[in-house]
Parts: sequence; C-alpha cells; structure tokens
Amino acid sequence: MSQPTPQRVVALCLLVAVCATAQPQRPVRQRQERRVSLPASPGEPVPEVRVAAGYLTTLMFNAPLERDSLEADRTRFRWMDAGERTLVLEPATELGSGERLVVKVRFKDRALPAQAVLALVAHPTEVDGTVEVDRRANTSEALLAALAQKSAELEELKVRCEESGPVGLVLSGWLSKGQLLPIALTITVPSDISGLNVDRAVGYIGTVSALVVIGLRNLPGQKPWQLGQTRVTDSGGNPVKVLSVQTKPTELAPGEEGLVVVEAKPPWGFSKPFSVELVDVSGQRRLFLTMKQ
Repeated sequence: MSQPTPQRVVALCLLVAVCATAQPQRPVRQRQERRVSLPASPGEPVPEVRVAAGYLTTLMFNAPLERDSLEADRTRFRWMDAGERTLVLEPATELGSGERLVVKVRFKDRALPAQAVLALVAHPTEVDGTVEVDRRANTSEALLAALAQKSAELEELKVRCEESGPVGLVLSGWLSKGQLLPIALTITVPSDISGLNVDRAVGYIGTVSALVVIGLRNLPGQKPWQLGQTRVTDSGGNPVKVLSVQTKPTELAPGEEGLVVVEAKPPWGFSKPFSVELVDVSGQRRLFLTMKQ
C-alpha cells in the first residue's frame, strides 16, 4: 500500500481546517444573575430576559405558579419546564436581532398581577443564567389595583345574581321567542373519558348568549373531580368566549352525579358541531366532547 505524499498530507490538513472554520460557531456569552420586577400597572413595560441557544435560563418566582397555564410557542424551545415556583427554558435556535418571544404564566393565588408576562430577547455578549422575578403583589399600588378589580367583580356578581332567577331572566330580555324549551344535543364521547360518564346534554339559546347543560357522573373508584378550566370551540375550531361556568355540586365524589352549566357568547346555535373541553383542577383529567343538535 502506497504511503501518502507530504503534499497530500498538507492538502488533507488544509481541507480539515477549512471544514472546521466553515462550521457555525455559537457566540460565547457571559452568564449573569439578575433581578426583575413585574409591572404593578398595565402601563409599565414588560421585563426582558436574555436567553440564548445552548444556555439554560432559570426564572425564579416569589409566588406559586399554575403550571398548566404556561403560554409560549413551544416549537421555539429545546427545553421548557415549569415547576412550583420556577421556569427553566432554553431556545432551540438563536433569536434574531430585535426578536421578542413572549412567555406568560399565571399565579395560583388571586393577588395582582394575576400573571407574569416576560419578553425573551437575545444579547450579543450576555445571557441570564438565573433571574429572580419579583412580583410586587403587596405594594400599595398593587393592593389598590386589586381592590378596584375586586370591587368591579363584586358589582358584576351582584348584577348577575339579580338576573339569575326566573323573573330576572324575563326582565333582562335573555329569553327569546320560540326558544323557551331545551334543545336535546347529540354527544360524541371520546374513548378516553378520564373516569367520567356523560349521560345527557341540552342547550338553550338566548338573545345574547347560549347555555350548554352537561350531566356528568364521576365513576366509582375515581378520585374526586372538580372543574378547573372550560374551553368551547365552534365548528371551524375557533374559540368561543365563555362568560361563566357553574357546577353543582362543586366537587363530584366517586360515583356522584352533577351538572356543568356553560354560558358562552355569542350564541352560535346548535345546528353545527361544536366542542366543549372540561379539565379538572389538577389538569390531568380532560374530557373533550363534540355536540350538535
């Protein structure tokens, strides 16, 4: 077997060197620890967090999070995990110049701000390793804002309570002519019913909204079931605004039956298929129902 000539060895070395330099090199960034504060009022700017591909960034919150409420474009991340008070993430690719990825997550308690909104950005020389996110829920501004919001919610609740009885339905104009009787709905139940049984569903069409009444039974041997989230979509897959959701009883014990009443707006009618998704408070038991008249 012939040995490679010195000229050939030099050529191979040059080829390897050229290939190595042709490989894109990620910029080296200096890790830093920072502290940011969530805005106490809607007019304040959204805090920015510096991220980069190949680097893990940990956000540490001073209040417990609703892990299932995380909103982000997960296709843009190689790693994203929400904990009780932390959010760990790593972008899959480098962010473009001036690009902002928005991440939202709600808090478990009812203090304000109700959710954390953060903008992820790129920096040429720095990346945030650990960021302490300060939720100033006990400042005077936040307390006044929370009081104003609760006062508005109380007034709305008073109005809705006054209108919830039979007399209130008539006086409010919700009842429309020819739609006083319930509309029987056909239900398409999935194979995975999350330990629940759906025995009936009826609809009511009003002048400004529509009601869907669903009869549920928590099967024996299951854990207690309590509704956490409700989503309604029309025949085209578009979200329908949910005005209110009530359950009776609030929690279904194993083997117990109950009702879920969903009020949605605008009234889309029941002639075309629509979907109602019910998720329990744990986020683990999901029931996706397709219905039509």
